[in-house]
Amino acid sequence: MGLFDKLLGAAKEIADGTKTAFKNIEREMDQEANNVRPVDNEMYNNPSEPLPAVPVQTKLHGNNASFMISDDFTENEGYVNSAVSFRYNPEHLGVLEIDDENAITISLQEGIGEFDEIAECIDEYISSGTLSDVIQFENFSDGKYLFKAKMSASEYIEIFYVLKSDVDDSYDYDILLLLFPLEVEGTVLEKKLSTCFDEVAKTLTI
Repeated sequence: MGLFDKLLGAAKEIADGTKTAFKNIEREMDQEANNVRPVDNEMYNNPSEPLPAVPVQTKLHGNNASFMISDDFTENEGYVNSAVSFRYNPEHLGVLEIDDENAITISLQEGIGEFDEIAECIDEYISSGTLSDVIQFENFSDGKYLFKAKMSASEYIEIFYVLKSDVDDSYDYDILLLLFPLEVEGTVLEKKLSTCFDEVAKTLTI
């Protein structure tokens, strides 16, 4: 074999090795995409039955707070003002992991924080006793909550309970918040999430 043939053979080996490397990378990317991906509506319409609720102990402005929440949720970091936050376990949707944009969370918030649209709802409620431009509204004449509302915000649905308080600033009100992607609205999963969320609200004691 001449020098040219040797060089040609070496070049072919390098090319074959490069193709193999690219195929391996593509295979790994495909596997990752199967594990971390948006959840489609079909999965949203076939959720598992709610798991039994478990007790949670936390603090709200230094005071003891407790409630029951379905074991479908696991504690996560939450938002800036979260006293405690829980994320819906993606395994119940048939995937190992979902991206943050499709995360479903229930949180107890110390103040409104980044949710300006909820602060605007509180201002409107205080001035008029009702809300406009929301999907659902429920007023509470007594008990621990002012009202419950459901609204769309960007690509998400927010369902929240506003706790009664004597604070002056709407941003200082504490809330229970359920947040999920807009695609979940109207599905069987939304019914499951609402049931779990209402149980948190019903059992919350401070």
